[in-house]
Amino acid sequence: MHTQNVKTAAAESSGRWGTDPKARLACVIAEQRSYLLELCQVWNLQLSQKDEEEEILRLLCLMSDNVHKEGVLCWERSYPLVSFHVVQPWLQAKAHAIRLYGVIGREAWVIARKDLCNNINFAQAMLRQGEC
Repeated sequence: MHTQNVKTAAAESSGRWGTDPKARLACVIAEQRSYLLELCQVWNLQLSQKDEEEEILRLLCLMSDNVHKEGVLCWERSYPLVSFHVVQPWLQAKAHAIRLYGVIGREAWVIARKDLCNNINFAQAMLRQGEC
């Protein structure tokens, strides 16, 4: 993609995980699993309802950001090809969020999923702009 935002995101990611694609992918997968474990432990923190809602949403959004920024393997298709191993913990997070946190978890999932869809749609639109 040829936008400044993508260049910035790529620079931030390479500084965070290095430039070797296999090592980067392994780090992202590990981070996704870590976020999933954190999500399952939010209730142990004994936060206020508002703080719990924010923490659940924060973790789900971090996971969706990883799917968008690091999990897409190919943008050239009609729908992006995404790494199963990056997406799997995020999808598991849906079940855990709903099971552990009920309506709060479901609402957070809906927001994080919508954010991911919007980010992917925007990235695809930017790619199409570059092709014209």
